[in-house]
Amino acid sequence: MKPLTLQELHAIDLDILKEIDAFCRPRRIRYSLSFGTLLGAVRHKGFIPWDDDIDLVMPREDYDRFRKEFTSDRFRFIDRESNPACYLTFGRVVETEKTHIASMQPWHSPAINTGAWVDIFPMDYVPDDREEYMYLYRVFNRLLKMARKVRRLAAPDDAALPMGKRFKMARRRMGHKSARKQDPSAMALDMIATARKASEVPTGHVGLLLEPTTPSYYFEKAIFEEYVDLPFEDGSFPCPVRYKEVLEACFGPDYMQLPPENRRKTDLYKLGNVYWKD
Repeated sequence: MKPLTLQELHAIDLDILKEIDAFCRPRRIRYSLSFGTLLGAVRHKGFIPWDDDIDLVMPREDYDRFRKEFTSDRFRFIDRESNPACYLTFGRVVETEKTHIASMQPWHSPAINTGAWVDIFPMDYVPDDREEYMYLYRVFNRLLKMARKVRRLAAPDDAALPMGKRFKMARRRMGHKSARKQDPSAMALDMIATARKASEVPTGHVGLLLEPTTPSYYFEKAIFEEYVDLPFEDGSFPCPVRYKEVLEACFGPDYMQLPPENRRKTDLYKLGNVYWKD
């Protein structure tokens, strides 16, 4: 299989984003660019040149509508609540006909085949008290780390991966036989159920309980209630009106400055790649 160039991956991701946008706007389903994609819109008017995907967020009620209603002739929405083959706690809209993803940390079982994607993260209610939020964050962060370890051990021997990565995966499986017995799909579903229970009561703050990679993803609920379109590549897409607060929380006050060249790297290639199907 021939790997996609980063520019080819960007082109497919942008097509997916446009399809999501065309679906959400007439139905008043709220979403916004976020994280690296939001930074790209503000700093580069498009993709961060070394970024490999698109990140969106939705308030939980809008996410639940989207996951139940989304239809497309070209793309497919997948999350754990709709597909037991999925290992993720959030959703992805994926291209399945032309591309294939191979990874040392798979996000689904071999029962389905997917390629280029756009991530969609639900924003759940979190405690207004910062200390209570930090306790909840630490719990979900530990769960996330455990789930990622189990996903790595569940990686199939995909012929598209370079031999060095396949050998590393085989050696890892041999050294963690007990952890291999855990089911990454069941772990994801348990984590989702726990998050839904923890966020039942509305509060004035929201966060990413289901992708808790940093405690900085903690925001006033009002931030994700008003949007403005910002240019991104050849289109314009919704972003929070208070996007500066989001970017400062995620990247610090100097978010407009480029990082050193040695940090301008694409994360995807550490674990695998996206390939054109033969």
